[in-house]
Amino acid sequence: MVRSQRLKPIKKMAQTKEKSAAKALGESLEKQRVENSKLEQLECYKKEYLNEMEYKIRQGVTGATLQHYHHFLNKIDQAIIQQNEVLKQCGEQLSYVQGQWQDKRSRSRAITQVMDKMQDSEKKIINKKEATQNDELSTQAFLRNQTKTI
Repeated sequence: MVRSQRLKPIKKMAQTKEKSAAKALGESLEKQRVENSKLEQLECYKKEYLNEMEYKIRQGVTGATLQHYHHFLNKIDQAIIQQNEVLKQCGEQLSYVQGQWQDKRSRSRAITQVMDKMQDSEKKIINKKEATQNDELSTQAFLRNQTKTI
């Protein structure tokens, strides 16, 4: 077995790990997108709630109702803070997963390059042997023709 063929299982394993890392990266990107969407929904809900509160204040509300609005706004603010923390953690996880994917990708490409170089070298050796054999056959044919003509 030629050297380049011995690397095939290693190349396949590296490519499998790269695909797995790419899948994890995709999942991490999707999770970040979902969590970002949740944050946007919370902020939109807060904005709508504030608009409703302003409208009700203009209409005239009791102190208890106003206190209820403020209490609920504080809960929304806490939810936004928590969602920002979740989003921050998603970003950290995404960075880690992206680094893992880049490492696996680099390794896979390096193995492929090594195999390509080995295959090129092996082809050159084979071509050189074939050229040598062709030269020998041509020389032998020439010598046979020379001895026949003598």
